[in-house]
Amino acid sequence: MDKVAGFLEVGRTDDTHEIVIIHPEFRSDANGDGRIVFLPRHARHLASLLLIHAAHAEAEAAGTHPNFARLDL
Repeated sequence: MDKVAGFLEVGRTDDTHEIVIIHPEFRSDANGDGRIVFLPRHARHLASLLLIHAAHAEAEAAGTHPNFARLDL
């Protein structure tokens, strides 16, 4: 698992090639909405991690290696 802003975890499941985002203290607000607010640099970091984990998950599902040349990070 990778961490964004020191608390939000991003990773992949072991068996289904899906991406997982975990917030250890996630709570809904008074309206029942769940929100996570990011600084711009944390949002970019999250986006980069999601692209990397997605490339790995797709490659694992296809039985190949991820092609990071396609990612413009």
